[in-house]
Amino acid sequence: MKKKELAVAKIKAFRVKSGVETSDENIIAAIHLMNSHGLDQDAAKDQASRSANDNGIDAWYFDEDDCSLYIYQSKLSESKGLVLKGLVDLERAADWLTKILVDGSLDKPPVDNHMLYGLFVNISKNRGKLKLIRFVLLSLFDENELEDEECIDDFNSTIAKTTLNKYVTQRLKGRLCLAIEQFCFESTIPKSIKTYEIHKFQESSVFLRKKASLHLSYVSLYSLVELYRQRGDVLFDKNVRLSLFNTKEAKDRLVHPLFETLDMIIEGRLKPEIFPFYHVGITIAASNVEDTNDNIFNLESPGVINGCQTITIAHEYLKKLSQIKNEEDRNIKIEMFRKIQVIAKVVIGVTEDELKEITNANNRQNPIENWQLFSNEGVHISIEAALKDIGVFYERQKGKFDAIMKVTDNAKYYPHTNGTYITVTLLGQIVALARGELQMAAKPALIFENKTNHDLIFTKSVYNKPEDIVLLFNIYKSMLRAYKNYLNIPTHAENSYTQRIFSKPIVRIHILYLGLIFYYQSVRAQSVREDYGTNLLKVASSNLNGHMESSFYQRVITKFRDWYLAESKRLEVEVSNKKLFAFISTLCTDFGVDFDENTPFENS
Repeated sequence: MKKKELAVAKIKAFRVKSGVETSDENIIAAIHLMNSHGLDQDAAKDQASRSANDNGIDAWYFDEDDCSLYIYQSKLSESKGLVLKGLVDLERAADWLTKILVDGSLDKPPVDNHMLYGLFVNISKNRGKLKLIRFVLLSLFDENELEDEECIDDFNSTIAKTTLNKYVTQRLKGRLCLAIEQFCFESTIPKSIKTYEIHKFQESSVFLRKKASLHLSYVSLYSLVELYRQRGDVLFDKNVRLSLFNTKEAKDRLVHPLFETLDMIIEGRLKPEIFPFYHVGITIAASNVEDTNDNIFNLESPGVINGCQTITIAHEYLKKLSQIKNEEDRNIKIEMFRKIQVIAKVVIGVTEDELKEITNANNRQNPIENWQLFSNEGVHISIEAALKDIGVFYERQKGKFDAIMKVTDNAKYYPHTNGTYITVTLLGQIVALARGELQMAAKPALIFENKTNHDLIFTKSVYNKPEDIVLLFNIYKSMLRAYKNYLNIPTHAENSYTQRIFSKPIVRIHILYLGLIFYYQSVRAQSVREDYGTNLLKVASSNLNGHMESSFYQRVITKFRDWYLAESKRLEVEVSNKKLFAFISTLCTDFGVDFDENTPFENS
């Protein structure tokens, strides 16, 4: 028998690399397809199940050379009894195959299951030439360890009596057989790379009616800036909004990322040709077009109905280039800017009503929050996998918790998540707090403002310590609740100085930092770590809140208030962050903790 630890390591690596969210049995089946049959990753993922409604089939493969169909049932268990239960699943698989091969039809095509649909299409194409159906029980066990089991003979006897066996042997002159195989972990170079057919229109123009058309083209970003410079904001009259260039949201979400991309292109770190890969394109409406020149659109009454942010940001960027003092350097960079192309849809000759609907449709995209731009990075896939290993859900993608957990069979993989989950933004805030990055902890949007900030917080040490994530999630949630509860005690609630001081976000985050490290390090908090380090708390625990109020906040709040009043001259001046940090550092001795030793998410 092969070691399960080896299989788990292969599964974890595959899950991180591919971002696939399914059971370990299904992932190891995909790995087996790659290694045993030389499939590439895309083909293997297509031919392995990712859901429970798979009719007893975890994976399949069709060998065109000898017209053999492999039907896999994957069992990742060290128990013979559990593995042999896979034979029941293979009997269900035989029943499903009977409907396709013998009966020639299904009630409806399995369009909701990608793996079964692919198998259905493949059998439809090869039904008449199928010569062998090999039912494969795939596990950690060698064939010699299982083949003497009585249930193996029972399976062969049952299958021999089926109409499927009669059809294959008599009509197709083929045969059925059962094979017992071990998972193949030896990497194999794919025989070929799978390609997918997408039908395309060879022409770049689509005609709605005479003189009403849509032209698809690449246009120069430089020429769009020139058009804006010629027409001003009237260019955007037909759009649902003007430029948001000067709003803070636009600067965080649009301006800075686009400026960074343009910088890399102008400085030669990226090719100009990459821009259309990054950019979704723009839409221009015009009353007429003269397209007599292959290189020029002559537009009548052009208006940009989607893409004004791109044009105004590019306009500001080009202005910045024009201010470069060194003439040679300036000309080189502007010439590089001229090479940037944008995908454009040019809408010609539509009615006003049509134009309004086109404009709305082109501006109807759901806004993407900054954190979502990072959700598919490897570190988040690794965090997701690490937390799943300890039964906790990480909502790396918005809405994923509801989508995954609505399938009953998926709940078994998250026994410690307790109907809740950890979000990307909250995890970022907790990690920032644990590492003493208090500005980011107080304002977590900063973490996702750019890649530098993101990578400072989300390092591999985070997913190497999934237990720390769970413990700190529970501590943080409870500390916030206990903080509010304690300040509502009449003694503090009636003290205006107390309320004014502790309502300041930067004060609260310094107090939370001290508390987080206290509960992570202190011997006096060991019982808390033991009780709350495994299961997520959906609601802050009243017992834990009580412990925090009596063992932490009671010892901190009054002392901190008195110091802050003196330092701020009774709130006449603001206290600097340096002094705040210095003061809570002096409290470390009282609490028996050290901000520099045994901290969460230490490099591992």
